[in-house]
Amino acid sequence: MRPALIALALLAACGTPPDGEEALDTGVHEDPGAPDDPDDPGDPDDPGDPDDPGDPDDPGDPEVVLPTLAWCYDAPLPPVGEPEGWEHLVNDLITLAAPEHSSQDTLSTDAAPSWIHGKFAYGLVNKDLQGERVEFWIDDCSGAYARLGEAETDSDGKAELQVPEGALPIPGSFAVLMRVVGDQSEVRSTLSIYPVGTELIVTDVDGTLTTSDGELFSELFDGSYVPESRDHALELMALRAAQGYPLVYLTGRPYWLDRITRGWLVDEGYPVGTLHLAPTNGDVLPQDDGVGAYKAEWLRSLLDQGFVLSGAYGNASTDIYGYENAPVSKDRTWIAGELGGEGGTVAVGEDWVAHTAAAAIEPDPVQPFTR
Repeated sequence: MRPALIALALLAACGTPPDGEEALDTGVHEDPGAPDDPDDPGDPDDPGDPDDPGDPDDPGDPEVVLPTLAWCYDAPLPPVGEPEGWEHLVNDLITLAAPEHSSQDTLSTDAAPSWIHGKFAYGLVNKDLQGERVEFWIDDCSGAYARLGEAETDSDGKAELQVPEGALPIPGSFAVLMRVVGDQSEVRSTLSIYPVGTELIVTDVDGTLTTSDGELFSELFDGSYVPESRDHALELMALRAAQGYPLVYLTGRPYWLDRITRGWLVDEGYPVGTLHLAPTNGDVLPQDDGVGAYKAEWLRSLLDQGFVLSGAYGNASTDIYGYENAPVSKDRTWIAGELGGEGGTVAVGEDWVAHTAAAAIEPDPVQPFTR
């Protein structure tokens, strides 16, 4: 990996320590001592005999039926085709190096179109693949991946595709595959579409789920090293997912650490959620106008779509800044480590043991879908 980019990744992980109207009186009152008159039709507002079916033309209040969340991650991958070669001769040279593709997970509501994005590059210098075709596939719960279409990479090696209306059983969460036609190399991500009003739980990764920011350093310099989780971090995320919260893993790591980050979450057994990394190298600077601003801006985009930020976890001053400026409620901003309690946040100590026990007795969120 390029030394300059490794330095940026290391900086990104560190953070900075530091009741109704009154009834109209008509003047006519029933004599409580008078016997019942069988010829008297009675009070039209009296519900009367419970066996009376009432007005057949009055449907009453309609029952609200919530949509069921689709969960589509089990289909076998589509067969790998024959490489078709390159549209541009220069790409014969670029692609001699190993593919270093990346993709941000997509999180959206059902009130707007959904887009899938990928970035395609090769080698340690991440040389962009330009002007080449990419196929977009998705697990649509049919038992196989469906081909959504294809797009061409731009001058930054990026390709994107809007999900066709009616292509998916929404709301739901779906596995995504993007495959380069030229050499059949691929990258995977997820697409999650929820109803407006869905409550989310957000968490940082480095120093929040892991024991310290230094765990990333060890992973980058020793490819065999596995970062250690804070005590009960895994149990906490599993609890939040079981309670019905979609999870968002929001990290200051740069986008090109997508594969490493996603692999660690999967290998450690963390629940499936939306992974979002810093989209540019400038966003990884460990300060409020770097990582902090990037996190706040992306979280505000979720609020603008109609999501509800029900709680957030972090450890660094940039987490506190990002959550505050989204905003997330301070009494549901939980901060681990020495900055816990700063700025009105909730201190949890050096592990998630006590907080997990407290979170376990919270009522489940009332979501606009069923599971």
